[in-house]
Amino acid sequence: MSVTMTTDVRSLVLEWTECFNRHDPDGAASHMAQDCVFTNVGNGTRIEGRAAIRDDVVNLLAMWSELHIEVTDLLVADDAFTKQWIMTGVHSGDVPGLPATGKPFRIRGCGVGRVRGGRIVAVTEYWNMAEFLAQVGILPPSA
Repeated sequence: MSVTMTTDVRSLVLEWTECFNRHDPDGAASHMAQDCVFTNVGNGTRIEGRAAIRDDVVNLLAMWSELHIEVTDLLVADDAFTKQWIMTGVHSGDVPGLPATGKPFRIRGCGVGRVRGGRIVAVTEYWNMAEFLAQVGILPPSA
């Protein structure tokens, strides 16, 4: 995929986020370096490489319909970024051990990443899986 990326880190991160909002796995993957690493602390996964990240976005969109990510804060320093976000959607797709509930969710999180050559080379996303599970009725609500 030959996509010209901006060298402006802020614009790159916002464009990448918009790909999720458009439900565009190819677009999201195009913002990643070939050798990128995506660590998802919320679900405990580490994904390496652009193709694997694209597949992960496909799976995410199959599990969570109406997915939307609102960037609430974005800090950039040289080639690094921190993005706070609110993600909303509907738990509409089954995953192993977790059948779809059809319930909406709203979770807060943040991502920390680095950019090289106009593409994202590393991202670690932090969010609370228990918050999600409580909202979709799999865990009891927290006190």
